Amino acid sequence: MSEVKYGLGSKEVQDWMREYTFAPRGLGFVEPNAATLDSAKMAAYNVVKSFYQNHPEVFNLAYLSEVTGLKEEDIKARIDRMYHEHSIMFVMNPCVGVYGWGLYYWLVKLKDGCDPLKKERLSNWYQNKDDICTGYETCGDFDFFNGNHMRVLDNLLSDVIAPWASNEIVERVQIVPVRRDLRESSVNMWDSKEGYRAFMFGEEERERLLEVQDVLDADDFKVIEAINNAPSVGDMFDYDVLHELSGLDAKTMKEDLMKIVDEGKYIVPMIHINYAKLGLTKRFYVIKTFQNVYSYRKAMIADELGSHKCFVDVMEFTDAFYDILVSTFAELTPDEKVRALLSEYGEIEEVKVCDSHKQYRRWTCRLDDENDYWEECVFTDDFLEDRCSKEPVMVKLDESEGC
Repeated sequence: MSEVKYGLGSKEVQDWMREYTFAPRGLGFVEPNAATLDSAKMAAYNVVKSFYQNHPEVFNLAYLSEVTGLKEEDIKARIDRMYHEHSIMFVMNPCVGVYGWGLYYWLVKLKDGCDPLKKERLSNWYQNKDDICTGYETCGDFDFFNGNHMRVLDNLLSDVIAPWASNEIVERVQIVPVRRDLRESSVNMWDSKEGYRAFMFGEEERERLLEVQDVLDADDFKVIEAINNAPSVGDMFDYDVLHELSGLDAKTMKEDLMKIVDEGKYIVPMIHINYAKLGLTKRFYVIKTFQNVYSYRKAMIADELGSHKCFVDVMEFTDAFYDILVSTFAELTPDEKVRALLSEYGEIEEVKVCDSHKQYRRWTCRLDDENDYWEECVFTDDFLEDRCSKEPVMVKLDESEGC
């Protein structure tokens, strides 16, 4: 069988894109029929998000009991405990590309010898900037890895990137737009070629997890795994309970959410494990391929890396200096194992590494329990805004405050 070349002018031109749920061509398309996040069709998710903190029975306890072998009351107590000790959070990922947003991350490197107090002040500013989504404080080859969804690139540059780039302690800021979001928080996303919504956690990693921390036990993990691996979103929740809490029709809520999650594949509800609470370190591997590597080959490499359950996050970038990012929990997956996997690819030119002990937000939900902002959610959108028409707010490090 001859190798497919996908060449321009050939009959297989761009055929590789058709193998994915959403063709990985660009950023921020507005697709028809996508339910807005405040749509009535999203009612089931929004009811769960509003009530699970005090009503764990919004989850399908009968299904969870069947899968885990635990009693329903035990499962309910475990979900309640895990939430209130801030080791888990119920969240969702929207496929921003179908809503017209680009998903932009950026890497920040501070100047050598930077005062740690100044880094801390910059970190605190970032924690409180509500229009930014997922973000991490790191150490190593980079000092921050931050993310944002935006419709207008100029708004990102003027209102979000400029305060970093102009800061006196910042050496450089490198934007890495996400072309494909394959996995986040160990759950496969819509851009994963196989195993949509599968909870990817290796057996070796699971064994080490139970050895290195005492926040979650084996049965806690079974519950988390069963929720995330629910065959359908119709199995994930108890829609009769959602009806009792909201007064909305159970059948309609279930049908609507199944169309969005199971059929449309552009919203992923999931349980996020708060690694910082467990004392784990998230380790990022930022991968740069050689300049002559074709885009379809980069996508293939990302797919192949995504087949390994040791990776917590897998993203493919576009129009950037770097091409792919994977992450692990450093205490669970040896660095040598990852290096060996990456060394198999002659297309990889360089790998940068940074570690994180602090995550600011899980998309728009704050993970800031130190300041009593746990799960505070501020969803922002730059729709109809021109943030270039005003002076950007620069971050100043006030020496009088000890920085």
